[in-house]
Amino acid sequence: MRTLYLARHGEASGSLTDAGRAQALLLGERLSAVPLTEVFHSPVRRAAETAALVSSSLKEVPVSVSPLVGDYLPYAPSAAELAPEFAPIALAHVADYTTQQHEIGPGLADRALAEFTAPVSRADLIITHSQIVCWFVRAALGAPPARWLGINAANAALTVIQYRPGWPPSVVMFNDQAHLPPSLRWTGFPDERRAAW
Repeated sequence: MRTLYLARHGEASGSLTDAGRAQALLLGERLSAVPLTEVFHSPVRRAAETAALVSSSLKEVPVSVSPLVGDYLPYAPSAAELAPEFAPIALAHVADYTTQQHEIGPGLADRALAEFTAPVSRADLIITHSQIVCWFVRAALGAPPARWLGINAANAALTVIQYRPGWPPSVVMFNDQAHLPPSLRWTGFPDERRAAW
């Protein structure tokens, strides 16, 4: 059985903020007893910094950079694939990605799923970006490709997916923030949404 631990990087403004560093250290403490095989992280600075802080709590777990879990657009839907009320918001979000992210994203997304979801005996941690966490969750649930939009990952929140031979993937937990105090939860979300939680 493969267990995939996914986490969005800590809160950042280019580099990690003080809150982002605290989030990463707390995530590392939470995972310190987990027998991880390897840590993979996006090449983007905020993810690399998060991975370094998380791994400081882990015992001799190799850490590798992987462009497969970088900051890219996994899938650009058409308006017809989206609910009419949601389409303008989603398409505006997709338009914020660079041309390069549009061009390389779908291929990287397919390769990431092939690389990290095979049901082999491993327990890996991936430090990545919200859209990549959401892409893995969408795939695990068998949802249409456009459905990654509307799923959101908080900074340093933990998502766990298990892959067993002959079984459908199992989303064990999503966006779990039990390791974070209330002041560090739900960062990466708009203030009005954070206030509701």
